[in-house]
Amino acid sequence: MAVRQYDKIPIVETARRCGIVLDSRTLRRKEVEASCPFCHDHGPGKYHLSLNTDTDQYRCNLCGAHGNSVSLYARLKGISNKEAYLELVRGTKVYPLPQTPTPQMKESKVYPMPQQPTPQNSERQPVSLEQRHAAYTDMLEHLTLLDRHGENLLGRGLSEDRIRENGYRSMPETERGRQLLTDLLRSHGHDLHGVPGFRTYYGEWTLSGPSGFLIPVRNKDGLIQGLKIRLDEADHPNRKYRWLSSRNLPNGTRSYSWVHVTGDRTRKRAFLTEGPLKGDVASFLAKDALFICIGGVNALHGLTDTIRELGVHEVVEAMDMDQMTNSNVRNAILAMRKEVQKIPGIRYAKYTWNPAYKGVDDYLLSRTATM
Repeated sequence: MAVRQYDKIPIVETARRCGIVLDSRTLRRKEVEASCPFCHDHGPGKYHLSLNTDTDQYRCNLCGAHGNSVSLYARLKGISNKEAYLELVRGTKVYPLPQTPTPQMKESKVYPMPQQPTPQNSERQPVSLEQRHAAYTDMLEHLTLLDRHGENLLGRGLSEDRIRENGYRSMPETERGRQLLTDLLRSHGHDLHGVPGFRTYYGEWTLSGPSGFLIPVRNKDGLIQGLKIRLDEADHPNRKYRWLSSRNLPNGTRSYSWVHVTGDRTRKRAFLTEGPLKGDVASFLAKDALFICIGGVNALHGLTDTIRELGVHEVVEAMDMDQMTNSNVRNAILAMRKEVQKIPGIRYAKYTWNPAYKGVDDYLLSRTATM
C-alpha cells in the first residue's frame, strides 16, 4: 500500500510563525525545545514542548499535546488543517515531495510523512514485580534530585539521609534526557515493554509523564512496585500526585494503585494512611513506625493481603481529618474500615489529632517543631 506523501513543512519555522518561544540553546539539535502554548507553560527555563526537526512533529511532555506542523498551526490559528496547510505553503519555505518521482526528478529525496502507531486496543498489563523493581532501581540510580525538590522534602520534616535512603528523584525535564535514560536502561538489558511510564514515540523509546519528583512505592519486602509523581504544577489542590503511567500510549503500560509499606517492617502495630509520601514522612517523624499507605480512600486493592503478609496484630487508622467535613471521604473510610476489621485476629484502633492539621504527617511535624 502506497504511503501518502506531503510537502515537508519545517516545524521550527512553523513554531516561529505561531509566536512560540524557542530555547535558543537547542536550535542546532534534532530536538528543539520550546514553551508549550497549550498548557500555558510560558516563561524562562520552562520548555516542555519538543520539536523534532527530522519528522517535523511536536509533543508537549507536560500536557501531552502532539501533532505535526500543519496541525500545530491549525490549532493555534483556529482553522482547519486544509486552511492551515494552504497558508503555510504560501508563506513558508517548503520542500516538495512528489507522489511519484519522475525521471527528471530521480535525484529528489522523497520523505514519507511519519505515522505515529495507533495505541494498542488491548490494555497492556505490567510485567512482574521483580522486572519492575530492577528497571525502576536502575532508572533512579541514574537520576538526580533537583534542589527545589530536595527543599520540598526537607520542608516536610525529612532528613537529608532519609531523603537519600528513600530514593526520591526528579523527572528528567527534557525530551532528550528522557530518551538518553531509556537508551541507557535498554543497553543494560531492561525490556521496557510492560514497565509503566515507558512508551514509544515514533519508534523511539522514551519516558512519559509530567515534571515533578518521583516517589518509590514499595511492597513489604522493599521492592519498588511503581512510582508516583509529586507534580510541579497541579491543576487542582487535591490532584498533586499522579502515578507514573503510559496507559493508552504506543507500547505503553498502565499503572495500578499499589499499596506502599514504609518504616520498621518487624513491628506488630501498623498505621494506615493515604499516600506514599505522607507515610514516608509520618514514619520518619514517628521514629520509624510501620505505615501502610493506600493510593486513595477508594483504592483498597491489595490492602488486606498486605496486612496479612506483614503479620501485624494491630492496625491504627490515621486517615486525613477532612473526613470530618467531607461525607464522600468519610463513607469511603468506613467501607475501608469494615474490610480491615474482617481480618481475623486484628485489633483495630483510630488515631485522631487536632483537625487544624489535615494529615498525620502535618500533625507530627507540628509536634516536632514545638519540642
